[in-house]
Amino acid sequence: MADLTDLREAEDLQALLDRLGGSDLRAPGRRMEPADLAAVAAVAAVAERIGTPGELRRLLEVADGEDGLIDDLLAGAGVDVMLDRVFALMGTRFVGERLGAESGVVQWDVTTPAGVRSYHLTIADGVARGAAGPAVGAARVTLTVAAYDLLRLCAGTLGGATGFMTGKIKIKGDMMFGAKLPAVFDTSAD
Repeated sequence: MADLTDLREAEDLQALLDRLGGSDLRAPGRRMEPADLAAVAAVAAVAERIGTPGELRRLLEVADGEDGLIDDLLAGAGVDVMLDRVFALMGTRFVGERLGAESGVVQWDVTTPAGVRSYHLTIADGVARGAAGPAVGAARVTLTVAAYDLLRLCAGTLGGATGFMTGKIKIKGDMMFGAKLPAVFDTSAD
């Protein structure tokens, strides 16, 4: 197994991802060992530093795109830590001009290894702000998604239309508003 003990102190996110990608934490049939705690700490360190869709894509590559391994990464990073980070970043990737003058609250019900987590995104005056917890008052639209598919959506590896059509993203409420949402986020940044 790669030596991952110093990863929490590493300053370069790319170096963290490269080192984490070299770990054999999830080798088939392998049992957890005390040294594996360093890999878990590395995942948490990476999650805390993700700042672009490209960095999120790179983290998902460590899991080889497998749902179960992405869930393991979520558990290692801390489900709430990872989701808090993703929803904080949504506002930075929001392109208000693409939605025009429309506004509303979007509730996200995210199925995670630790149970369902609710978050909401408030869109008003060309700005979006994500926060933990259900929408205060009625949400204009509610989206239900598995955590691994939410991460793929935010990383730009799952298109919103594809997610809706395949049932990976379920929508309730204002369908027209919900259908516009995937296009208002820029997931191209590395």
